[in-house]
Formats: sequence, structure tokens, C-alpha cells
Amino acid sequence: MAYERAVDGGRATLDAALQRAVKRASVMRQCFYVVVLLVALAGQVSGAVEALGIPLAAAIPAVGALELGGIVVLANADVRRRLGERAIGSRLLSAAIAVGAVAFNWLAHDDHLLGGFFAGMSALGYLVWLTHTENQRRDRLRATGDLPPTTPAYEVFGHWARHPLLTLRAKSLAKADPGLGLYTSIAAARAETRRDRRQRAIAKVLHRKIRSAVDPKTADIALAVYDLDEIAGRLARRADYDGLTDLIAADLAPARLAGLAPGEVPVTARLAELATARLDPEQAAQTADQAAQTAEQAAQTAEQAAQTADQVDRAAPTRQAAPATVTAAETATARPAAVPSAALTEPSAEFQVIEAVRREWEELQRPSRATTRAADGDSPRRRSRTTARVPVQEQPPPAPEPEPVAAAGRRDRSLRSRVHAALDRHAPAGADGDSNQLVDLVADVLQLDDVERISAATYVQTWQRDAARVPQQAGRP
Repeated sequence: MAYERAVDGGRATLDAALQRAVKRASVMRQCFYVVVLLVALAGQVSGAVEALGIPLAAAIPAVGALELGGIVVLANADVRRRLGERAIGSRLLSAAIAVGAVAFNWLAHDDHLLGGFFAGMSALGYLVWLTHTENQRRDRLRATGDLPPTTPAYEVFGHWARHPLLTLRAKSLAKADPGLGLYTSIAAARAETRRDRRQRAIAKVLHRKIRSAVDPKTADIALAVYDLDEIAGRLARRADYDGLTDLIAADLAPARLAGLAPGEVPVTARLAELATARLDPEQAAQTADQAAQTAEQAAQTAEQAAQTADQVDRAAPTRQAAPATVTAAETATARPAAVPSAALTEPSAEFQVIEAVRREWEELQRPSRATTRAADGDSPRRRSRTTARVPVQEQPPPAPEPEPVAAAGRRDRSLRSRVHAALDRHAPAGADGDSNQLVDLVADVLQLDDVERISAATYVQTWQRDAARVPQQAGRP
């Protein structure tokens, strides 16, 4: 009750304020129209006296009739329209009289600026009266129910610019149901749009299903008879949301997006576990123990592979490699004796990965040979400067001794040292920046295969970095 009284009191206050605003606007409009009419009549009278030479006493009633003729005919047309007629003839005649009065005010004065002023005032008075008449007519039609109520004021950019069709539908719904407000009509329009889209989809599928069983005419009759909203409601009640969610979640699984195997752990998860192990001392100790056990197993596997390779080497015939001469243009080296079966000498892929990781870690922890030589004063860069003046053709480097055939684990274990030693011995002066030529030189000198050549490229880069740091470290006090 209190809410109803408050609402009724608010409406009464609005109605009273509206009545006062209507009365105030009516008084102001009447005063404005009287002033405009007097100014327009003054212009008509002065124009008639100057252009037509009519006496002032006769010009005042004549131009008054011309100026007020359009208003009188327009009022007659409004009365006929209240009676249900369209009054097209009266409305056209009123507009013609107003246009004639405006044209006479413009042409009757020699000063066109003054004539334009009087013509504008005459047109302004007629338009104000016409607007007031049309407003009163719409109010009467709305009161009798022949005109829909006013719709909410929708936003220009938020509604009309972004969603013009949706806003137009909301406006139509607000006209049909005056109780809908601004946002309620927008929500109702969205609901109708979703319902129309759903009905179209259901009708398309239902028509195809029925047409596949019977003729198309029967399918059309079924669509006209069945309630599509009822079908949509029953489908919504039977929908398996859990199954659909699982179907989508399976496609969005991180393992599927990363392209991992069904039982494989993602790299990010493994890194998170390692980070957690670093934060937890006990887990870090367990991880270290596991790593030590893995290293011991890798060492045992390497020893077994080396023993197997030694047995194969003693049983297999070997050939003595022919010596060759290394020149600047070409480097010919002797190939080692072939092993009867590579499968007997090469370790497994898992062992190669573990052994490669262990060797890289040991090489990183071990101080570089170039740094040690720089501390002792023996710099390969300094030695290369002293020998740079002698042409390579005149003093070719001695031919390298052929490497003995050994197990893959033994050769890979000292590959970095052998690559650095070969570069220190055979690298020409000024070749620190050309990695490809150095890799080719090392591959020819050490008789490397394709896999060892890839690893040697990394060791060539480390040799170049050590050679670049040597002058700086050697020059320190």
C-alpha cells in the first residue's frame, strides 16, 4: 500500500507538472505567434505600398487576409480530419497560400535582405501553427487508442548504430505492449530473435526428416501443424549437457592441443614439478638421488657397450689407413677400418641421449682449454698471428694420424676435445668467423660421420667463443 501510494503520488506530481508545462507552452506560443504575425504583416503592408502602390488603408486588410488565409484554411483542414476525413484539398490550399505570402514578402521589397527577413518571419509563423496543430491531432488519436503510445528513447550509438534490426524490433514490441520499458523491450527482442532462429533450425531438420519418409507436401503439413516451440522445449529438457561438455572438453585438453601421446606428460607440467622440487629440499634431494642412479646406470651401460665394441674390434679384420697430406685446397685423410656390423657397436638411442646430456654437463663444468692457455700465456690467436705470414701451401700442416676404431661411446666422449685439438692444429689464421669451413675441416681431419658432424658444429662454435675471449683474458693484469 505504501508503495502504491508513493507511485500514485509520483504520477500525480508528474501529471500536475505536465499540465503546468502545457499551459506555459500554450501562452508562450500564442505570444510568439502574435509577434511573428505582426512582423509578417508589417512586411506585407510595406511591400504592397512600395511595389503595388496600394494605399495604406486598403493594404492593411488585403495583406492581412493573405497572411491569415493559410492559417484559416489549415484550421478548416484540421476540423475535417477530426471527423475522419483526410482533407487533402484544404491542406494543399493552405500550403499554397503560405508559399504565396512568403514569396510576396521576398519579391515586394527592393532590399532583398529586408525582404528575406519578412519572408522568413511569415514562413516561421505558418510552420509553428502547423506543428501545433499536428501535435494536438496526435494527442487526440493517442487518447482514443488510434495511435500507439510513445516508445522508449533508445540510444543512438548503443542501440541504433550497433544493433539496428534488434532496436527496430524492440521498438515494435514497445508499441504493442506499452508496459515494456527501454531495457525490457531490448531483452524481449533478443528473446524473439533467438526463438526465431531456433524455430528455423528445427523446421529445417524436421522437414528433411519427414520428407525422407513421405512426400514433401506431408512434410509441409507437419510443419504447419506441429508446435515448434513445444518441440524446442522438449529438446531442451532432454539435452545431455554433461555429454556435450565432455565432448568439447576432450577437444580442449592440453595434451591434445600440444600433440602429445596419450600417456605422455606435457613439458610445462614437468617443469612445474621440477620448480616445486627446487622449492622443496626433500624433493630436490630425491630428484638428485634419481639423477645419480640414472648416471650410474648410464656409465654401466657405456662400459658394457665399450667391452662389446672391443670384442668386435678384436674379432674383425682391420685395414691400415693410407697416410694423406693436408693442404689449404683439399684435405685427404685415411678412413678407419670398417666394423662388420654397426648394430653390434652402436649403443641404444636412450643411452646416446643420456650420455650426450652427461658429456655436455661435464664439459660445461670443466674449465675450457682456451681459457687455461690464455692464463698461461699460450694463446692460439697469438700463435695464429705468428704463423699467418707463412702461406699455407709452403708449410702444409702434417697429416693427422688415423683415428683407431673404437666404440661409439668412446669416440663421442672425447669429441669436443678432439675437435678443439684439430682446430688448434689445422685452423688457418683469420678463420674464426667462418663456421662452415671450420666444420668441413674438422670433419675431414677427424673422419666424422653425419651425426658426429652435427655435434662438431656445436663444438666449433664453442671453440670460436673461447678464441674470442682469449685476447681479453690474456690482457688482464
